[in-house]
Amino acid sequence: MKLLAGTRVVVLADHLVDFGGSMLARLGADVLLADAAPLTNARKRAWHKGMSRTDAPLADLLESADILLDDRRSDARGGVDALASLHPQLIHVVVTGFPDSDRPVTDLTLMAQSGLMHVTGQPDRPPLRLPGEQAYALTGIQAATAALMGLRARRASGKGQRITLSALQSAALANYREAVMYEHTGRIGMRQGNMLVRGSSGVRQIWPCKDGFVTWSMIDNPGMMRALVRVMQAEGAAGELAEIDWDAILVADTDQDVIDRWQAIVAEFFARHDRKTLADWSLEHGWGLSPIIKLTEVPDSPQMRARGVFDDDGLPGPLFAVHEGRAS
Repeated sequence: MKLLAGTRVVVLADHLVDFGGSMLARLGADVLLADAAPLTNARKRAWHKGMSRTDAPLADLLESADILLDDRRSDARGGVDALASLHPQLIHVVVTGFPDSDRPVTDLTLMAQSGLMHVTGQPDRPPLRLPGEQAYALTGIQAATAALMGLRARRASGKGQRITLSALQSAALANYREAVMYEHTGRIGMRQGNMLVRGSSGVRQIWPCKDGFVTWSMIDNPGMMRALVRVMQAEGAAGELAEIDWDAILVADTDQDVIDRWQAIVAEFFARHDRKTLADWSLEHGWGLSPIIKLTEVPDSPQMRARGVFDDDGLPGPLFAVHEGRAS
């Protein structure tokens, strides 16, 4: 049995709630895509998996709906609020581009105004957007989350509710470190490229290895650093790292020239091994390292296979299903 079996969702889609509707469908809800423009097959596969398209009037659809995902990316959809207000049990999630505004937005403008582009890329080059339409996806995730919270609240109170959120806030919250830093320090983050800057020095984040790349950073975690160095020693590759008392130093306060010298030793070690070997060592010893997998490898990764995230066609499948009384 799927988690949302018996739940009916109506989706008015205009890019911002599309992925949210698909998420609810994969959780087992009956999701109806209403009042939508003609869709390409690629968009259907990427954004509308699990939804059924309908031309029925919205007034009729709301008679049996539990949730309405109301996308107002580029227009105010006049009359929807009045129809929704006739159904006190309805969870009405209204998503606009900006808070309390129906000003139009695009994925590009959301990436820029949320600050995500400001911190993405090399410091001496123009800002970059993330690939695909990730601002839309981030907003869809928040829309689905809001709908689930509304369902829980309805179970407790017996009443539906109107929930509002904005795509700008959804994208900005994904840029969590910069927003938190600004709130507490007033500092505006900048593009750092392949560098995590803390204190007076910066450490590398992406490293080439024998068959691709891994992500790892030399941070102030003595246990992690000792675990890495132990394996490097066993491989005859630790060099001066074996002589460092990691409990007695702060990496963030170490001179950049020294950091760069230490990182050169780590870089040579990583370059000698493939992603799987490094990832297995990381899991066994607690390095905090992760392999960077290619897009073509995602459906067959052990984590995705174990969770059944992708179906036999390599497309995203049910996110959660209930088997023998357990969610998996």
